[in-house]
Amino acid sequence: MKDVAQRHKVHRLIATQISEDVERLREFLAQPSVSQEGEENVRECAGLLLRYFQELGCQEAEVVETPGFPAVWAHYDAGAPKTVAVYGFFDTNVLGSGWQYPPYEAVMAERPPFEKVVYGPGSGSKGGLVAFLNALSAIKSVEGNLPVNLMFVCEGEEWLGSPHIPWLIERYRNHLSKADAFLRPGACQTATGEVAVYLGNKGCLHIELECSGDRWGRGPAGGPLHSSRQCVVDSPVWRLVQALATLYDPVENRSLVDGFYDGLLEPTAEEQSLIDDLAARYKGQEASAVGCSQVKHLIGDVSGRDVFLQMCYQPTMNISGLRAGYTGPGTKFWTLPHAAYCNIDCRLPAELDPEVLLQQIRDHLDRHGYSDIGIQVLESTPSAHTLSMEDDVAQAALRVFRAWDVEPVIWPRAGSGGPTGFFSRLLDLKTLISTGMGHTGQSDDGAFMVVEGDGKVGGLVELEQSFADLLYSYAAYPGDF
Repeated sequence: MKDVAQRHKVHRLIATQISEDVERLREFLAQPSVSQEGEENVRECAGLLLRYFQELGCQEAEVVETPGFPAVWAHYDAGAPKTVAVYGFFDTNVLGSGWQYPPYEAVMAERPPFEKVVYGPGSGSKGGLVAFLNALSAIKSVEGNLPVNLMFVCEGEEWLGSPHIPWLIERYRNHLSKADAFLRPGACQTATGEVAVYLGNKGCLHIELECSGDRWGRGPAGGPLHSSRQCVVDSPVWRLVQALATLYDPVENRSLVDGFYDGLLEPTAEEQSLIDDLAARYKGQEASAVGCSQVKHLIGDVSGRDVFLQMCYQPTMNISGLRAGYTGPGTKFWTLPHAAYCNIDCRLPAELDPEVLLQQIRDHLDRHGYSDIGIQVLESTPSAHTLSMEDDVAQAALRVFRAWDVEPVIWPRAGSGGPTGFFSRLLDLKTLISTGMGHTGQSDDGAFMVVEGDGKVGGLVELEQSFADLLYSYAAYPGDF
């Protein structure tokens, strides 16, 4: 059993050295790493992360040359009985507009109700990873070692669909096969202080459909024509619209692809109980609870526990983007476009395989006469196995919340996904995602992480302290910590 006084020493050290921890956080956020803009900045960010692992004292730490962008591997062998695999990503999305402060200056500012936040791209993902490393450094300073062995797989391609996570897992399988659990560190509090814990997540298939004159053999090829020619030339845009209409029925909110729903399972008794708890907790506030507070009517006017059942267990087929021809204001260009594109993302419960769905969509288009329409896979990630409330890593997290006098909201699954499922399925690991006492957000003024909380929401000190508690709790389980 870990001496409680030692954990309190770690807490005090984190509070004492927080100014240095903030500067490391700002350094990492200030390093550009937009993967969709190329490899150079991602590589520089990988080098910075490598330095952090070396400073921690990892026996193994290297920038890994994948078939795509560089990743970072690190291994800290504490000689402990338990081993945790840790996933992180250090690339960020394109910036977009609306940043109140220069994105790469990691500006500290007041953002009511919080006295201090830090702005920067990747505040949630990069910020959570650095906060975790800061917590490890504090533990090691007090203890001289860590309570568990740690293996880090950190990628620079998450915003590109994590195409090489399976490759990384195979490269380090001899190490990773010894892991007992999986952790993706991050903040778990909402802006009001509520704590949400997800016991699993859906998988994702993200594809781009292309209909073009070149592929079709009809319509404009190689470039657009004047729109007046549409009376004598076929339109790839109309063809794509017709193909899309065969895929989905928006009235019934159902995919029309054969086999799309095959194999769906009913929630377990434990999961049904969690759904009941969610329905009771958020009665009359279901839309807000699932992140749709600005929506006047949910699809099919669904309400009550059905909202949470659909959110956790229904697969989706969403059009996330359409483009063809001129999309600006007015009538600047009168064109008959030579190509049209549609992005579709499908969020898939545990029973549905994204690779099977990909083939089902291909077969569907072929059967309906659209074999010329191309499919490019942008992301294909499986779901993560759902934790049981009785699993050791879940219990370890729950008793940390109890120690912090917090009653978490337990969700059977998250509606979104990510590469977590690869670790779950390829390594059969129990996965725990984002259980730190802190808050990050993305709003009109940019992405941010709370540095000084408001009493309900933790700041960087509380985030790092709760990470330390989690490792102590898991290391000691089923004993006290």
